[in-house]
Amino acid sequence: MEKVVVIGSGVGGLACGALLAQKGASVTVLESHPFIGGRCAAFTRDGFVCDFGVHMFSLGNLGPHGQAARRLGVDLPFVTRHPSCRVMGRADFDFPLDIKPLPRLALLAVRLGIKPSRLPGAWKLFRALLSGRIRPDMEDLTAREYVLRYSTDPAVHVFVNCLCQLYFAVDYLTVSAAEFALCFGRMFNESAFGYPAGGCKAIPDAFAKALYRAGGRILTNTRAVNIRVENNEVQGVETKDGFFPADRVISNAGIALTAGLAGESALGREFVERAGKLRHSNPYITIQYALDRPVIPYPVVFHMPNLPAEEVFSYVQNRVPPKDPYIFMPVPSNLDPSLAPPGKQLVIAGTAAPARAGKGLCDEILDVVDAKVKELFPGLAGAVIREFRTSRADVTGLTGHPDGEAIGLAQTPDQSGPRRPRHETPVKGLYLVGADAGARGIGTEMAVASALNLADRLTGPAGS
Repeated sequence: MEKVVVIGSGVGGLACGALLAQKGASVTVLESHPFIGGRCAAFTRDGFVCDFGVHMFSLGNLGPHGQAARRLGVDLPFVTRHPSCRVMGRADFDFPLDIKPLPRLALLAVRLGIKPSRLPGAWKLFRALLSGRIRPDMEDLTAREYVLRYSTDPAVHVFVNCLCQLYFAVDYLTVSAAEFALCFGRMFNESAFGYPAGGCKAIPDAFAKALYRAGGRILTNTRAVNIRVENNEVQGVETKDGFFPADRVISNAGIALTAGLAGESALGREFVERAGKLRHSNPYITIQYALDRPVIPYPVVFHMPNLPAEEVFSYVQNRVPPKDPYIFMPVPSNLDPSLAPPGKQLVIAGTAAPARAGKGLCDEILDVVDAKVKELFPGLAGAVIREFRTSRADVTGLTGHPDGEAIGLAQTPDQSGPRRPRHETPVKGLYLVGADAGARGIGTEMAVASALNLADRLTGPAGS
């Protein structure tokens, strides 16, 4: 029986491990923390089940999470709502779950505040995005460069810029046009935007259940300290508690940490130097409000700043608090009431922060977010039982990455699609899985798509 060791119990590592165990491999997942799930982990305080980070899922049950769950034979239901969210700030309207019908698309353009003379360009842009077609030249463009082919309208540019930060934790000045077009088209064609019943932890829990059922194991509090390689072939993983031999090692730790675990002598200088130069996405920092009563009636609130598009995220580069904050704010207990005690409400407000931002700067940014949230919903301040904040340092503590990035590698034109790192490394039997390698998409959906791709590569497509 082939022995597989997976480093990291993020959803990419768990899904890949479970899929390989289902095919007969002996799988051991090593997790440095006392809990599983990586960026999909959650914690419970005073009866509120709070996600680590800020999450919704663009493809819901129809995306990679649902695909993996169906292949593994585990339940992973998603909750969807129509309208899907409330847009506030620069514009104020309910965003429909399905924008494909022509009247809804036209109404969306009007509600975004697009100038009448510029509606034809915006219309052509949205139809091109919904077509799902990605031309080869789009791989070399940023989302901003692509949008400028169709429209100069400020409302269009602010909307796309905020969507890029939501999807990729990178602004539209730098994100890949191909990646944006692909994800926009998928999201609005599938119309399955949703949230898992039971909260984000339901995703790793489902994959872990499948892993255990197939005979695999997860060892928490077990940190990998070295990937042992001999004669350019992986031998296994060393931890402080002992050595785990393996025919294959699959790292869900990210390309940079994987390079550090295996070393330049095994991977080669070119691989290690490239891994060290790759750019990461922005961190996301959050305020989680535990409320003594329902205050916000929407499943999600999306606050677009009333600023020129190029200034919306300039605070990230300038390392200062924003003038008018971008906020993505799911209300998990409106999607699954079990995530808060009866009669109470859980709200999570998230925004972007600079790489390696200190606690002081994170708090200054979150102070601006907090003031805006309480301006939008005046009743919230009087309903707060407790507020929990997460900073960039909290993400670094979870992932081990000093930048504290929300997703992994930034999906810039030189780091996405065909230019993203491959699953394979220069070492025979050592593979990368997760958001850093081998897939396209949004956040944890990209991580699980990577798992599906790697499992098929190693064992053959499902059904074969």
